[in-house]
Amino acid sequence: MKRSNKLKPVVSHAKNQEQEAARVFAEAQKRVTDSEDQLHQLENFRAEYLLKYQTLSQQQGSMSKLLDYQAFLAKLNQGIGQASNTIKLCCQQRDILKQQWVQRRTRCQALESVVVKYQQDERKKESYLEQMEQEELTQQRFFLNRN
Repeated sequence: MKRSNKLKPVVSHAKNQEQEAARVFAEAQKRVTDSEDQLHQLENFRAEYLLKYQTLSQQQGSMSKLLDYQAFLAKLNQGIGQASNTIKLCCQQRDILKQQWVQRRTRCQALESVVVKYQQDERKKESYLEQMEQEELTQQRFFLNRN
């Protein structure tokens, strides 16, 4: 069996690992994007609520309503802080998964390069052997025709 053929299952396995790593990395990237979208929604909601709070305080609304607004704004700020922390964690995880994907991609490319080199070597060897056979046949014909 040719060396290039022996490596094909290894290359196939490496490709599968790379594709799986790419899929996991893409999912991690989506989690980052979703978390960022959620943070923007919370920030927009806080901005709207803050505007309502400011309008109510200028109109000198009831104290209990103002306190409710303040408490809700504090919870929103807490949620925004948690969303920011989630984004940081998701980004860290995504970066690790990207590194793993790049490593698997590099390994896969290296294996593919080895297979290509083996195939080139095999073709050269086959060509050389064919050439030797042709020369041998030519020599045999020459000697047969001479006699």
